[in-house]
Amino acid sequence: MTDRAFSRRAFLKTAGVAALGVGLAACQPIPPLGDSEAAVGKVTAAQVTDPESLKAWVLEAKAHIEAITELNEAAKLRERLKTEGDWKSGSTFLILFFKNGDVFTHGNDRDAENKNLMGVEDERGTKVVKELFAAAAQGGGFVEYYDDGPKTAYAVEYTSGITARQFVLVGGYSQDVSHVQIQIADLPKPSVTASEVVDRETLITFVEEAAKIYREAIMTAGFSSFVGVKNAFRVEGGDWKSGSIYLYVVSAGGVTLFHGSEPFREGQTTDMTRTDSKGVRFAEELIGGARREGRKFLRYHYDNPAIQGDEETGSPKLGYAVSFPVPNSEQRAVIGSGIYIDAEDE
Repeated sequence: MTDRAFSRRAFLKTAGVAALGVGLAACQPIPPLGDSEAAVGKVTAAQVTDPESLKAWVLEAKAHIEAITELNEAAKLRERLKTEGDWKSGSTFLILFFKNGDVFTHGNDRDAENKNLMGVEDERGTKVVKELFAAAAQGGGFVEYYDDGPKTAYAVEYTSGITARQFVLVGGYSQDVSHVQIQIADLPKPSVTASEVVDRETLITFVEEAAKIYREAIMTAGFSSFVGVKNAFRVEGGDWKSGSIYLYVVSAGGVTLFHGSEPFREGQTTDMTRTDSKGVRFAEELIGGARREGRKFLRYHYDNPAIQGDEETGSPKLGYAVSFPVPNSEQRAVIGSGIYIDAEDE
């Protein structure tokens, strides 16, 4: 594609280097409980050095998160928590949990956002997350655990200013959870699966059934199965993803909530000004058009990972997206997919 367009392979290479740099950053583990002075004033992640500053930092994050009432800001929060700054410094980061133990946002491990950590044990057999939840239910509290030595975490419940539902916020918990298996929801089988999307009509059916599943399983059900649903949507060769056929969901404010092929996009603002090699503003026309009109088709050019040499020009693609109302709001989110087509079908 041209310099105005987007090369997924180039972005992945850049993102991988950036992730490596973040992974090399580290700070000392928070010591176990003991006598310490209370932190004064605003505490950032880099200033967390003892249990009291840890508690102050987590409570400040709680107040910050609860004050968010705009859907767009809430969507952006997930990426901010992963970025070095006030809410992350090396191995000091925050984790947002659903009340069932599913990870909603993990400040240091994107893979952990596909998992339920309620049963995770430390080196001494302590179910750390379970104890953190118990401490949070008592109004907030510390939990000591062992992971290459003693460490301290702090947990507190918070209430979303948008959904009015409760979550659990944790700071100081940095255990490796790579051994935990991902959770995959058992979703109804669509009448057209991803591998069966071959033309305009099958694309319509696939996207509209996905929209129905997403609304019912995530929005209407109160996010209780958010992790399992997005994992089911992301399984390669499953009902909802096959090669270049995948789903994406964009918030009313233009933030990517889910991306079946490129999870690094989640929590980031979609560039609605992007153009393909023909000058088509495909993000605005497809996503914006679906938001305004309810549904939208668009023919455009996009980098096809299965084809070598189309990075500059892109390959012809047919996109389809539909919008649906966001609960407790007049705004509309968008879900869509697309299929690469032959040049003669343009």
